[in-house]
Amino acid sequence: MSLAPRGARSFETIELGDLHRLASVALARIDAAFAKRPAKRALYEGRLLGVCLCQGAADHYVDPVSSRGVHDFDLWAFFARPVGGKLWNRKPFTADFGPSKFGRSPLDPARYAGRRVDVLWRDVTVIAEEAPAASLRRYFEEPRTASARALRLKAAVLVLPEHSAGEVLWRP
Repeated sequence: MSLAPRGARSFETIELGDLHRLASVALARIDAAFAKRPAKRALYEGRLLGVCLCQGAADHYVDPVSSRGVHDFDLWAFFARPVGGKLWNRKPFTADFGPSKFGRSPLDPARYAGRRVDVLWRDVTVIAEEAPAASLRRYFEEPRTASARALRLKAAVLVLPEHSAGEVLWRP
């Protein structure tokens, strides 16, 4: 749970257009990371299962009335794990959502004109013939890592694939 005070949060409604904008931010950050690691790009290119809005912002999307609002946007990209592949551990990439109805958090550095966006990723095991959304739901249903156990405490909303944006993938 974020310790950000109420005044540092936005209570504006997250709409489909906002999810599309978040998807663009995530894809740009993923591309930048893989540009620095061509071997990882070669392993993971074409293996993106989906990107989810998670944690407090996802709870706000699902139930804006009883949520604690939005301090930042946490995006998690999930890739199908290739045989012999392993994504590298790293700190989240951050980005600026930019000027918007969500304003900016006074707790963030001045370089952010809008809400901070954190982009993280994991690779997950995919069972043969399993639909991408089913693989992602299984990640939340059968948490095998500390990240999965923490993420399943709050909602997860798809932002990618684009045709599924806004679909609630997980609700605790």
